[in-house]
Amino acid sequence: MRSRSVALGTAVLVALAVSGAACSTGDDVVAVSADTEPANSDATETAVPGSIKTEPAATNGASTDGFVFSAPTEDYVITFPGEPSPTPLVVPLPTGQVTAKGFIYEDGANAAYITSVFDYPEDSIGSDPEVVLLAARDGAIANIGGTLVDSQFVESDGVPGVAFAFDVVDGANSGDGNALVFVDGLRLYQSFALGFSGQTEQFQAFLDTFMFTDDQAGDS
Repeated sequence: MRSRSVALGTAVLVALAVSGAACSTGDDVVAVSADTEPANSDATETAVPGSIKTEPAATNGASTDGFVFSAPTEDYVITFPGEPSPTPLVVPLPTGQVTAKGFIYEDGANAAYITSVFDYPEDSIGSDPEVVLLAARDGAIANIGGTLVDSQFVESDGVPGVAFAFDVVDGANSGDGNALVFVDGLRLYQSFALGFSGQTEQFQAFLDTFMFTDDQAGDS
């Protein structure tokens, strides 16, 4: 992606991911089966496979170098390459607006890393977490004109999530990214890494440090 658009593109991605999930809640929820293929996906197999369990960063071999970030909600940590800056994101919902607590770290002009968390209002979200997760995934990818590369349901401390990779083409340049999204009751957690192609290992290392803390009660 063009160097001047990396950070902006990432911020837009997360904002649209949140909005995509939000706009697909309540009466607007459309069930998405596990074998549904996104319209803009070139992946040879986009079906979401059976759940796998993720391990905490301390035990799965992920690097812990960097800035250990503790979420303002005090229920998860994730390690950035450097200290992130707070970036509140306004999320429009059919029932009104909420503000997602977002945090971004820009790695020069090459990549950007972000995490965000927000709570849906009561009765504004369907009861099936897979629907919410797939809506967040597909909404983010569709709204930036990206292409889904890989996707799978994951689980951490009993909280369901979806991990996915995507490509983005910006003119003659190309970029890619990795994302990890969890939903726990009314709370949505989203972490993304996006930048020039060829950084998948670094992006995944960032996401692998995501870990729920003892303050995550499972009922938000």
